[in-house]
Amino acid sequence: MSTLSTCRSLVKEAQLDPSKWQSNYASAEAMLRADSSRAPNDVLVLTCLGAVLCDQAKHKEAAEFLQRARQLGSVDRNTHFNLGVALLNTATHSEAMVAFNRAKLLTADPQSIEAYFDPQAQ
Repeated sequence: MSTLSTCRSLVKEAQLDPSKWQSNYASAEAMLRADSSRAPNDVLVLTCLGAVLCDQAKHKEAAEFLQRARQLGSVDRNTHFNLGVALLNTATHSEAMVAFNRAKLLTADPQSIEAYFDPQAQ
């Protein structure tokens, strides 16, 4: 099983069983950071790491990884959506909306992870 597949499974399991949230997210983050170190220009890894960081409320750091993926040319919906989530928590509302609006025009890569977002909570 690939790292990305394992991380997606860990995130999904944590969403279904909150008792596994902390350990699963810590494991996913560690694996994605290791992959990011080996392949710093892999937009899929950067996108997934950004999602995992967003879900842990590490929005500033998530935004840095997601901005990098965007600058590298990511056309993955989740890169831009996750960036919107991160920016909503670290920047202006208008900056976040630019990312959310860009995401609407794109398709999600089936291997990437979408950050959790509750629009009613904002």
